[in-house]
Amino acid sequence: MFVGSNSTLVAPLTIEDAAFVAAGSTVTTTVRTGDLAVGRGRQRNVRGWTRPDRRGRKD
Repeated sequence: MFVGSNSTLVAPLTIEDAAFVAAGSTVTTTVRTGDLAVGRGRQRNVRGWTRPDRRGRKD
């Protein structure tokens, strides 16, 4: 078994012998022997996004 850097494994989960998880992947289901799990989200850009104004906020 090999788990690449910056990967997130969400329990409950089984990663079998000789399975691989690609770096940066989020894995939520079983990875079977000899399989490579690649779990990455699709990039989405939000046009016109602005940072929320935090002035005057009471935290």
